Amino acid sequence: MRIEVLCTGDELLSGLTTDTNSPYFMGKLFDMGEKVARSQTVGDVREHIIEALTSVRTRADAVLVSGGLGPTADDLTAECAAEAARVRLIENAEVLAELKARFAKRNFAFTPNNAKQALVPEGAEVVRNPVGTAPMFIQHIEGCTLFFVPGVPREYRVLVDREVLPRIAKMLERDRSRVFRAARLLKTIGMAESHLDARVAPLAKIHNRVTFGFRTHAPENHLKLLAEGRSQQEADEALAAAERDCREVLAPYVFGADQDSFAAVVGSLLRERNATVGIAESCTGGLTAELLSAPAGASNYFIGSAVVYANSMKERWAGVRRESLETYGAVSKEVAIELAEGARRECSATYGLGITGIAGPTGGTPEKPIGTVYFALATPQGTQSHHQALFGDRERIRLFAAAHALDMLRRHLLGVDFKS
Repeated sequence: MRIEVLCTGDELLSGLTTDTNSPYFMGKLFDMGEKVARSQTVGDVREHIIEALTSVRTRADAVLVSGGLGPTADDLTAECAAEAARVRLIENAEVLAELKARFAKRNFAFTPNNAKQALVPEGAEVVRNPVGTAPMFIQHIEGCTLFFVPGVPREYRVLVDREVLPRIAKMLERDRSRVFRAARLLKTIGMAESHLDARVAPLAKIHNRVTFGFRTHAPENHLKLLAEGRSQQEADEALAAAERDCREVLAPYVFGADQDSFAAVVGSLLRERNATVGIAESCTGGLTAELLSAPAGASNYFIGSAVVYANSMKERWAGVRRESLETYGAVSKEVAIELAEGARRECSATYGLGITGIAGPTGGTPEKPIGTVYFALATPQGTQSHHQALFGDRERIRLFAAAHALDMLRRHLLGVDFKS
C-alpha cells in the first residue's frame, strides 16, 4: 500500500512555520509497520495545489492532505480539491449549523467568511472536527483515498489518531497484496550517529528482511528497524531477532524504545529502587533539573536542585570549599565532586549530581577550552567523577552536558559506571 503526504501553506515554504505534523503522522505509521512513500509541500497557489492533488492520486492508495481549510482568502484546499476532482463545491448544512452554534456559544460574531468552512467537494465524506471549526473530509477517487485535515497541530493530531489511522488500518486489512511489517525504534544516548551505524552495519547484512535506518534527535541517536514478512508472525520474528542482536552490540547505550523518553527511563529506574536525587549545576543553568523533572510523577524521586553559577553560591549552598575553588578552579574534578556531595547532603537524597564546565562562547583557556565539563555522582557507596570535552555552540554544550549527567546516573543504577 502506497501512502503519501501533501502539506499546503506558504508559511511552510517561507520558513515561518516548521512542519511538525508530517513527522507525527509518519511516526504513527511507523508504529503500525508502514511508512510514507513520498511527502511534498506546496504553497497557497491554486494551480500548484490542483496539480499536486491531480498527480498524487494517480500513484498513491492513500493521501493525507493538511492545511488550507480555514476561513481566510489564502485557504484554498477545499475548492482546489473540488476542482481537481471536477465536482462542485457545496455547502454542508450540518457543518454550517454547527459552526453557527459554536460561535454563538462563545459569543463570537459569525462573519460571512466563517461560512467558507462549511464548503466541501460534492460527494465527499464529511467528518466532524471535535476540537476545531474546520471539518475533515474524505474523497475516494480512482482507487485513491484522500484525507483532508486542518493544519493546526492540535486539530491535526486528534483527527489523525481518531479518524485517519483507523481507516488506513482497515485499508491495510483489505489489501491482498499487503507486505506485513513490524517496526521498532531503538533509542541511544552517548553514542555518535556514525558509531551507531558502524556498530550495527554487520547486523544489517545478517538480518536481510530488516531495513536499518538512523535518526538524530540530539542528544539522542535512534536506530529504526523495519522488518517485512509474508505474514505478521514472520515480520514479528524477523524484528525480534534483529532487535535482540542490536541491543546486544549497543549495550549500554540503548536506554529505551519507541515512545520511551530518556528522562522517564531514568525516573523509572529511580522509582524502582525507591531512590531520590538532588542536583547542583553550574554551566547547564538548570537544564539538568528541567529534563529530569519533565515526566509526570517526577516528585517521587527528584528532590530539588540549585543553579550555582557564582562561586559564592557553590560555597554557600553546596558547601564547596574555598580552597578547592582557589586551587583547582570552579571548572574542575574536585569542585564537581564537592557539588555532587553537597547536593546529596543538602537534599537528603540517595544520589547527588554535580556539573561544572565552560559552555562558551567565552571563558575557555588552552588548558580548559570551551566545552570542558566535569561531572560527579555522589552515591551511598562513594563518589565517582567524569570529564567530557564537548563541542558545538553554547546551546549544544549545555544540552549534551545535562544529558550526560543523567546518563551517569542511569548507568550507575544499571550497574554500568563510567570510568573515573
